[in-house]
Amino acid sequence: MVLVTGATGLLGSHVVVELLNNGFPVRAMLRDENRKGVIARLLNFYYPEKATVLFDQIEWVYGDIEDLTDVKEALVGVEKVVHCAALVSFHRRDFWRLINVNRKGTANMVNFSLEAGIKQFVHVSSTAAIGSDTPETDGIKRESNHWNAGEKVSGYSMSKYNAEKEVWRAKEEGLAVSIVNPSLLFGPGSWDESSLTILRTLNNGLKFYTKGANAFVDVRDVTEIILRMLKEEKTGGRYLVTGTNTTFKAFFDEACKQMHVKAPSILAGPFLTGLAWRLSAIFSRLVGKRPTITKESARSSQQTTVYSNEKVLKAFPGFQFRSLEDTLENTIRGRMDK
Repeated sequence: MVLVTGATGLLGSHVVVELLNNGFPVRAMLRDENRKGVIARLLNFYYPEKATVLFDQIEWVYGDIEDLTDVKEALVGVEKVVHCAALVSFHRRDFWRLINVNRKGTANMVNFSLEAGIKQFVHVSSTAAIGSDTPETDGIKRESNHWNAGEKVSGYSMSKYNAEKEVWRAKEEGLAVSIVNPSLLFGPGSWDESSLTILRTLNNGLKFYTKGANAFVDVRDVTEIILRMLKEEKTGGRYLVTGTNTTFKAFFDEACKQMHVKAPSILAGPFLTGLAWRLSAIFSRLVGKRPTITKESARSSQQTTVYSNEKVLKAFPGFQFRSLEDTLENTIRGRMDK
């Protein structure tokens, strides 16, 4: 039995679907019964002929990773865990919530996994947990980079870094662990959630782009790596799963081309993005809603960050990342919030 936390998120739902399709018994952990439809829609998208049969095989468990009783009960009878549950936010007001969900929630998961004798624990982290200090001079981020406590990072980055520390601590205590660090994830799902919100913004008409760059990855690729880890029982490693490194402008251009909408054409420099997050903060206070642009997101949009995926390619022979074009085609075709 494989327990998947965060089972109805973008990655978690894909992991559940592919585990089922590969014959694994699955226990899906979620907090809201209404979210079951996410997996039902995804099964119908990928495997329409056997969607109902696969869906009926899921063992559902309701609970919160912050609740000790929920976690303990969810792990009864489980052999392996894929821990996808996490809070993603770049709002300062969410700092302690991020720490509670991402660090303390992960601590709960590994602590009770140790107690339950779990044979394999796969933790889903993020490129946000990768440090900047490195002896290399090429500017490329790798798994070997060290965390610099003095660098400016978001609360989200700090929470994911500290979650990894809990996982490595559990490894020292005897838990067989591995960590995957995906970059910006894209795939079929709701365009009102996670990184997919940028596609909704582009589709509605976005005039501005920034000079920054990052890595983009297909959710199917991250899922495949996780499944191969489970099948091969590969533990003890940490792997950047990052697909394509490219500029935000190139990403926007390809996405808009496939959606048949006009691509952003006005370069927004640091001054303009700085003004944007400040105005967004003021407007949010007036209307009582969260700002759409934060200081952290504005800053990251101007940064060029390049990640290496050499380690994961070497560890899993024959694996190849999908192209950005293929990823966007599948994501756009699989939009599930219309």
